[in-house]
Amino acid sequence: MRKYNLQTLLVFFMVTIVGITAQAQTKNFGKTIGDLMYEMTVNQPNTEKIQQILETLHMDNKEVKTGPLSYSIFDGFDGDKMYYIPFTTPEESRFTVEQLKRADKYYFGAQFLLKSEYTVDAKKQVQYKEDNYAYNTNYNELSLYCTTPMKYKNGSGNNPESPLLSCIYTNPTSKKRMMYWVVFEKPIGDTQGNTIKEIKFQSIELWQN
Repeated sequence: MRKYNLQTLLVFFMVTIVGITAQAQTKNFGKTIGDLMYEMTVNQPNTEKIQQILETLHMDNKEVKTGPLSYSIFDGFDGDKMYYIPFTTPEESRFTVEQLKRADKYYFGAQFLLKSEYTVDAKKQVQYKEDNYAYNTNYNELSLYCTTPMKYKNGSGNNPESPLLSCIYTNPTSKKRMMYWVVFEKPIGDTQGNTIKEIKFQSIELWQN
């Protein structure tokens, strides 16, 4: 039987754990977006739970920051709190979530800026350009939360020739809704692969005044 140095074993286990953690975050990012929209549209959002979810979405060793939000661009709503990842250049992946209040209820606006590049092989398997990129996700994952395509004066959202997924998300329990957009580099009908550049969602009440 081969004998292993204790230090060697510890290094092996640490590398294994780090690899599993990074892989789990990569695989779960798309689901986390769905979890966030769900929690933001329950009848009484639990802001501590939402913060816990957001704190798992750190990027490049940058911790998620929180701070008071003293303003709101939406009439009738007051700023309450902001969650964000700090950045120094426009190209850095990050997110900002604004938590707003009206009376005793919470409403939200979220924006994720990212660069999730992927291709789809002959077996319909997604292959990411950067396997360990924390915000990896794809059209199939994010389209699950597209309950209803948005309708416009000149047609409806989600045209396969457009690089925009434009939808209404509806909470299956409370039936509360969010406006939901995903910006791609190429048309969403491209089945060979794509790059996701932005994910944005906002409580629909912010647009109903």
